[in-house]
Amino acid sequence: MIPFLLFLPLDVLADSVIISVDLPIYTNADVVTIYGNISNETLFQVTITSHEKIIVVDEEIIITPGDFTHNVILGNYTLDKNGMYNISVSYGNSVVENQFFYHTGQNVNSVDVSNGNYGISESDQVIVFSIAGAVIVGVLVFLARGTIFRKKTEYDKEDWASQKNRDYEKYHSEWMSDEVKSGRREKTKFSDEEFRKSLLENDVPDYYAILEVNKTANQSEIKNQFRTLAKKWHPDKKQDTHAEKKMAQINMAYDVLSNPKHRKMYDLYYHKK
Repeated sequence: MIPFLLFLPLDVLADSVIISVDLPIYTNADVVTIYGNISNETLFQVTITSHEKIIVVDEEIIITPGDFTHNVILGNYTLDKNGMYNISVSYGNSVVENQFFYHTGQNVNSVDVSNGNYGISESDQVIVFSIAGAVIVGVLVFLARGTIFRKKTEYDKEDWASQKNRDYEKYHSEWMSDEVKSGRREKTKFSDEEFRKSLLENDVPDYYAILEVNKTANQSEIKNQFRTLAKKWHPDKKQDTHAEKKMAQINMAYDVLSNPKHRKMYDLYYHKK
């Protein structure tokens, strides 16, 4: 670390005094060193004041001619607050000054030299912790936004038997909601080729009859009718094996008729036979 040195201007006798501050933070185990060269025996007035202008050190020392070194041991004095301290050495008509930051070891508040306040006040600490708390709450709300702001479906509002066991996902599907995501029902169990082959079988059901819609029904009518039948035949309301079979037929019919490509293939290969 490069020492921070403050040189006094040379007086008429070529005397010089230097205050060495080579640590960023001092404690009571450290020293501030005064050294230099004087031509005559000289009386030094050493003064240390706090940022509150309180004098904590005021002593006189006699320096003999020639090169000298004098250590100010901070532990010998009462520096009981963190902060910046001023040290000055007066001799003859000359004064040399320097500053150092002193750490009591009891307070870890940092120094604030911009406005003369050293350390964080209690009111500032309240503000800091309040902001930190608000940030933490904001992060938690952001992470839980899916649960907090999720729109409840009819399934959530009713008291279904499947809500009380682990089979919820088995029956929980988008037909319970008034909002059906586009593209979801177009993902059928069959590829185009597999679906085309399935139409060649003799037992292909009448999907229009299953959904109870006309062959000219549009997609909106098919979707609304699917919801109506699904709510009617949902296994939570119909506690029998027939309901599950009926629900499977309704799902398959909707998968086919809600897919424009598969519906066209179905009309060509089945209803024109």
